[in-house]
Amino acid sequence: MKRIQATVLIAVSLALVPLSMACARGAGGLTWGEQYFDGEFSNYDVQASTSGGFGYAVTRGGTRIGGFALAMHSDVPGSSFDAGFVGTITGQETRAGIFVAAANLWTGIGGIAGSSVIQGPATFAFFGEATVEVGISLFPGTTMSAYAGMQAVAPVLITGQLFDRVLYTPTFGIRVGWGG
Repeated sequence: MKRIQATVLIAVSLALVPLSMACARGAGGLTWGEQYFDGEFSNYDVQASTSGGFGYAVTRGGTRIGGFALAMHSDVPGSSFDAGFVGTITGQETRAGIFVAAANLWTGIGGIAGSSVIQGPATFAFFGEATVEVGISLFPGTTMSAYAGMQAVAPVLITGQLFDRVLYTPTFGIRVGWGG
């Protein structure tokens, strides 16, 4: 039953990808990331991988505004889980010729299923990721970038304890964007 709940949540989250791209007036992309456990900056070693879609518009001043849909998965014994999140992207970018640099904040809501870390079958959760991104536009309208930052997932436990076990860890990955 837990696997079915997670699968449904992830499927619904990924179905919202076209909506996030539409909100960004045609610009969109794909993202893949990994969590990196560091005893100084992480509180749980869940080694989750993240994948999903995003879309955003960029104002003349370089402000990014848009949306995303992400699926997360971890197979680490004792910390495995499946999760899905949808939310908003805000940030600031600067361009110099074919190079782009940006600071981003991805915040959203979703759910986690099958996690021994949260000690429950499934729960509602908040998601946040602050990253720095650098990239290059190899072809007109297509940008390949790498990012690094911090990611946090804050489950709202069934017991009613808000943010009892916030999971936070460094994250890194790649993004491919097109359009806009």
